[in-house]
Amino acid sequence: MTVTTAPLPASLSDLLITYGFSEVKAELWARFVGEAVAILEHAAAELRQTESWEAFGQKRGALSKPRTRKRATVVVRVPLEDAITAELGHIARRLRAALPSGHFLRLQEAAFETEHLVESSARTGRYSRKVDFFIYAQVGDSPPELAIEAKPLLANTDIAGRYLADEGIGCFFSADSVYTQQTVAAMLAYTINEGARPHYGEIRTAIAGFVPKPLAVQPVTLPPTTVQVLCSRHDRSTLQLDPVAIIHLEMLFAPEQNPL
Repeated sequence: MTVTTAPLPASLSDLLITYGFSEVKAELWARFVGEAVAILEHAAAELRQTESWEAFGQKRGALSKPRTRKRATVVVRVPLEDAITAELGHIARRLRAALPSGHFLRLQEAAFETEHLVESSARTGRYSRKVDFFIYAQVGDSPPELAIEAKPLLANTDIAGRYLADEGIGCFFSADSVYTQQTVAAMLAYTINEGARPHYGEIRTAIAGFVPKPLAVQPVTLPPTTVQVLCSRHDRSTLQLDPVAIIHLEMLFAPEQNPL
């Protein structure tokens, strides 16, 4: 009997090479994305710590207005997208500043920005569109720049209604102030539910059925860890841009619940 196994996820660098990156450029981009994501993951872990999360919830603008859950005597308040983004940004910048001198991100002079104004030929100032996270290196020619757009997922319907909508992933394909001209970007789901249940499977299914159909959908691992994430590649010929490979990330948060 012949036993077959599913192929292991490719590393991001290997995948980028198949997309036309040189080996050196692919290694640089993969390491940059992996290290930047690791900082954000560490920031999320710190924010979720009991003391930090309770302090966050006391801040003005952190949580939604109270609402009563149906068929229950519980008042629920959910963390707001812009509040989570702001807190993660504050923590990430602090973590970045505390890195040892020889760390990859320090050698790249990487900077973390939140609510970054998107450069555009049609908009400026208060009319500029904003990408949630903009992480960029400042060393070498054409250094990596990673734009990350975040969207909250409170229910499965938010995958199509927010995450894969025009204001979600569509920001990377829009002729109106496309959020990045780089060939690598990222989407970040703030999954908010009391069971801490991820939506990886649902997101993958939804992306496979996305219109227009992605050029490719594949799991990849991000260095320097073996963390597996999803990567989808999308055509942008209508914008006269190269295709963009979008890394799909997810962070789990819990709503605040109090009895009536």
